[in-house]
Amino acid sequence: IFPTYTQHQRIKLSASGQELGGAMLFPSRIGFSGTPSDLLPLDLGRCGYEEGSDGQMLHVLTDPAVVSVDSVASGWTVDSLLQRVATAEPRFHALIDTGALITGLGN
Repeated sequence: IFPTYTQHQRIKLSASGQELGGAMLFPSRIGFSGTPSDLLPLDLGRCGYEEGSDGQMLHVLTDPAVVSVDSVASGWTVDSLLQRVATAEPRFHALIDTGALITGLGN
């Protein structure tokens, strides 16, 4: 699925959050979007956590009206799992890979 639907480039630019949010690229920054953590670029200082946000996320992610679990049989592979997700009816809206099971793929 990945090689068919993703564009390939001979050269790839990449940067970490530290590099993108640091002073190396942009002398002035007013914020940094992403998962809140203390891994913010050092130039931005410590993360200011919004009170109640983690609780709200946990509430939504454990609400049976919003989230469902779909188990797979033994013997699955990364390719078979992705094929199952891509062809599911009704369609999935998200795949949360909490165990980092989908690895070793490239664009």
